Amino acid sequence: MAENPAEVTFGTYYVRAGAEAEFEKLLPESWATLRRLGFIEDVTPHLFRSVRGPVRYVELTRWVDGGMDPAHEHPDVIPIWTRLTALVEPGAPAAVNRGLVFDGFVPVVVNG
Repeated sequence: MAENPAEVTFGTYYVRAGAEAEFEKLLPESWATLRRLGFIEDVTPHLFRSVRGPVRYVELTRWVDGGMDPAHEHPDVIPIWTRLTALVEPGAPAAVNRGLVFDGFVPVVVNG
């Protein structure tokens, strides 16, 4: 096992109906900026879209050691993440009342 394995995040985006194309266009911009600044590894994150509603995307991103915290404060990242936030539903999803959830997702290929 690596001494400092890369931290992986599983980000879930509940994208507003009708905003999917804009979301899929903007997310690679975020990845490119994070890579350019050295916050994430030089591999394209994985992206999956829900098969059934509500529309959700799950993004798997591998961060470099110590890269996540400074990314949240970087002036090149904040405007992109602000635009992404405008494309998602406000508020948290309802709690799940069971210990296992098996949602269906399909891979999404975006230019990035």
